[in-house]
Amino acid sequence: MTRGQFDLPDWLIPNWTRLQQMLAQQRLPHGLVLGGLPGLGKRQLAETLLARLLCQQPHQGVACEECKSCLLRHSQNHPDIKILQPEEEGKAILVDSVRKLQPWLAATAQQGGAKVVLVEPANELNINAANALLKNLEEPGSNTYFILLHHWPRPLLATIKSRCQAQEILPPHEKLGLRWLQLQSSTAINEELRQVMTMAHGAPLLALRYLQQGAHATRHQTLVDLTALLRNKASVAEVAENWAKGPVRQVLDWWLQWLQDLIKLKQTADVANIRNQDVEKLLLAVAKKTSIEAMFALYDEVLQALDSINKRRNINQQLMLEQLLYRWYQLL
Repeated sequence: MTRGQFDLPDWLIPNWTRLQQMLAQQRLPHGLVLGGLPGLGKRQLAETLLARLLCQQPHQGVACEECKSCLLRHSQNHPDIKILQPEEEGKAILVDSVRKLQPWLAATAQQGGAKVVLVEPANELNINAANALLKNLEEPGSNTYFILLHHWPRPLLATIKSRCQAQEILPPHEKLGLRWLQLQSSTAINEELRQVMTMAHGAPLLALRYLQQGAHATRHQTLVDLTALLRNKASVAEVAENWAKGPVRQVLDWWLQWLQDLIKLKQTADVANIRNQDVEKLLLAVAKKTSIEAMFALYDEVLQALDSINKRRNINQQLMLEQLLYRWYQLL
C-alpha cells in the first residue's frame, strides 16, 4: 500500500487502484462521475485524486503533500481548484455558479499543471446549470478535469452522465464496515453498530454520522409511532405533524426498509430473512393480517414519496405523510 492510501478506508482501495492505473496509462477521463450511496467516502476519494492531479512531485502514484501545489491545497487557497456546490445545503446548483467558472476555465492554470473542478452533489445541478456545464464537458480545456459526485438514489441528468465516465463506489462487506465503525466509536455496543449500519444501507460514514447524531433514537420513535397508529393510540394527523418537523427523507427510507422486510416475511414466513430483527414482533403482527398486495401497494407509495422528495418536487410533506400513514393504518 502506497503513501496516501492509508488515509482511505479499505473499501475505497480498489477504486483508488483503478484510478491510479488510469493515470499511469494516461486514460483518466476529463469528466469522471463517482457514484454511490451517501456515506461511502466519495468526497475523500475525489480529494485524493484531485491532490494527485495537482501535485508537482507525485511519489509512487500519490500526492507528495510537500510541494508548493500541495501546500496551497492544504491552505484551501489553490488557484487551480474550483468547488461547484449549492449555495445552501439542500438547494440546487444554479446556472450562475457555472457561468462564473467560464473565465477561470478559459485561463491557463496558474501553477502550470492541471485544473480541477469538483462538483458536489452533481445530481443537484438544475437543468440550466447542467446545460451550461455540458459544453465544458464536451470540449474540456487542456489538462482540465471535472470530478462529479453523484449521491444515489437521487438521479443524475442523462446528458451529464453521457459526457463522463462513471465509477461506482459500493458498500463494503458487512464485517469490514463494522470493523471500521468499531474503530471510530469504541464506546458503542455491537447491537448499536449493526443497527446504524442497517439504517445507513451499509455505508459506514453515514452510519457513523447516525451514531453521532443519535439517529437510532429517531428511528425508535418512528417505530413507536407506527405501532401506536395500529393500536389506535395515536392519530394519523398527530404522527404526520411530528414527522414533518423531522428528517422526513430518513424516516421514509427506514420505513421502506421495514416494508421490504414485511414483504419478505409474508412471502417466506421466516424471520431469518429480515434485516431489521428488532422490528420482528411488529412485522409478524402486520404480516398475519395483511395481504401481500396491500403491502406492495404501500411500498410503492412510500417509494414514490421518497422519490418526490429526492427530486425536490414542491409537495405538501405533511399532507403526503398523512396519506401514507392512513394507508399504513388500513393494513390491519
